[in-house]
Amino acid sequence: MRLHRFYITTPIEEKKFDITDRDLVHQWKSVFRYNVGSQVILFDGRGTDYLCMITSLRNLGATLEIYKEKKTDDVPRNNVYLCMALVKKDTFELITQKVTELGVTNIIPVLCEHSEKRKLNMQRLNKILVESSEQSGRGDIPVIHEIMKIEEVFQRGILPQEKIVLHPEGDPLRNYLSGLHEVHSFAVFVGPEGGFSPKEVALLKSYNVPAVSLGSQILRAETAAIAISSLLIL
Repeated sequence: MRLHRFYITTPIEEKKFDITDRDLVHQWKSVFRYNVGSQVILFDGRGTDYLCMITSLRNLGATLEIYKEKKTDDVPRNNVYLCMALVKKDTFELITQKVTELGVTNIIPVLCEHSEKRKLNMQRLNKILVESSEQSGRGDIPVIHEIMKIEEVFQRGILPQEKIVLHPEGDPLRNYLSGLHEVHSFAVFVGPEGGFSPKEVALLKSYNVPAVSLGSQILRAETAAIAISSLLIL
C-alpha cells in the first residue's frame, strides 16, 4: 500500500519525536483513520524523506519513530525563478500547483499594467505549495514572494544572473539556450493575458532582459508559465 507523504515545518532531528500540529493530527485521525502502528512519510523541506511509524496518537499530538531515511532524488537540474504576472485567482493557483510539481524554486507575483487582480490569498497559495510538494515527491517547498512591480524585483537583487522575458516577438527559446553553457539558474518573466505593456517591455529591455518565444502560437498565461518552466527545469 502506498504511504501518504506529509510536510512538517519543524526540522526532524531525533529518531523519536513529537508532532504538535493539531491540523495535521486531526487529518491523520479523522481523514486517514490512522492508529498506533500506522506508517507515514514525513519531510521537512531539507531533501530527505523520513519513513515513520506512529507510536502514540492523541487528540492534541502524536509521537513517531523513524525507521528509514531516504534522500530525495528528484532534485531539479536547474533553479527557476518564475516572475509571474498577476492573473485571475484560479489561474494563478493552477500555475502555482503545476510549477511546484515541476520543480520551480521561487515564484514572484508581479503586478503589471494589464493584471486583472491586484491581490493574492497568500495563505491559500502556501497551502497549495505544500500539498503539491507532498503529492509530487519533491523534497523542498518553493518560496513564494510578496507581490512586486517589475522595478521592485530588480531593486531587491533576488534574481539570478540569467533573466529572460517570454514575448511572442522574441527569439526562439532554443536559440537562447544553445548559447549558454553551465548555467543552472534562470529567472523568467511571464505576462498576463493582455501581455506586458510597451512601457513594461521597454523597462525589461533597460535591464538587459532578452525576449524569447515558444513559437508563433498565442498561449494562455497558464500554458506559457507551465511550458517555459518545464523547458528551463528539465
